[in-house]
Amino acid sequence: MVLDKARKWINEINEALSRYLEVGDVEELREMMKYYPLAGGKRLRPLIALLVAECVGNRAKEAMPYAIALELTHNFTLVHDDIMDMDMYRRGRKTLHTAYSIPLAINAGDALFARAMELLTEIDLDMKRYKALLKEYTSMVRGIAEGQHLDMRFEERDYVSVNEYMVMIEKKTALMFKAAAKGGAIIGLGTEEQVKAMAEYGLSLGLSFQIWDDLLDIRSAQELLGKDVGSDIRNGKKTLLVIYALERMNAYDKRDFMKVFGNKEATDEDVLRAVEILEKYGAIDYAEEKAKMYADKARETLRMLRDCEEKKILEELVDYMVKRKY
Repeated sequence: MVLDKARKWINEINEALSRYLEVGDVEELREMMKYYPLAGGKRLRPLIALLVAECVGNRAKEAMPYAIALELTHNFTLVHDDIMDMDMYRRGRKTLHTAYSIPLAINAGDALFARAMELLTEIDLDMKRYKALLKEYTSMVRGIAEGQHLDMRFEERDYVSVNEYMVMIEKKTALMFKAAAKGGAIIGLGTEEQVKAMAEYGLSLGLSFQIWDDLLDIRSAQELLGKDVGSDIRNGKKTLLVIYALERMNAYDKRDFMKVFGNKEATDEDVLRAVEILEKYGAIDYAEEKAKMYADKARETLRMLRDCEEKKILEELVDYMVKRKY
């Protein structure tokens, strides 16, 4: 498995993450800042940043503060997302705002963001590259907020187009993968062509990741994802599969589907019927093909990197995105 091959890098990320979170004078806040980041995770975003920086210019060590900043930023957005969605559990335990309180969790999320910004000051780069890196990071954070705004507004609308959905997931999810790969190339002192190629790698990889996530809700067993199969359907989440199928359903199937969609009391049998309707209209095949198309685009960009062990892992990450079970 690709994450096993990257174990050395992930271990270094975990060690650095623990070290960089030992900060501040308020013990409870410090523990709250650790609550999500140290609970586990695949560490894909920092991993990509380190692999690219090392392959481009043997500068993984110099990229570590940036890699950790990305992971802290990712977790800060999770803290705030869970509050906005009023989710009770994440990664098998209470969400931060459930374990403490909403005001305290908002503050802890802000502190994670501030700590990420602090880490950006530890990166050793010439001014031109540093400004490019900072611009990439800050525009990413703003873009994620825009994506979250769109996602919440989509919940209020009866109709969302495929194009609108793709814009939303590019902002909310793919921009951080882009910032990871592009930032790694900048810190690795890559050429303009390499930086551009890695930006495309990250963006395509992120889109593939999110579309596959939509598929996993339909396909994965409950014990793998830690949530009910079809929870996106019960929660009325307008995923790519749902949007695609709704544009094609006849009135009879749409009536049956909408009885289940957004119905938190729907039975497993109800959800299964809804999934059958999605399959009937080719939504599952469509999403799988689209995820693999973006994976192919990501793989193509890696031609700009020299042959190295890190490149092999980056290539295998592409395959992992469209084969993973969780």
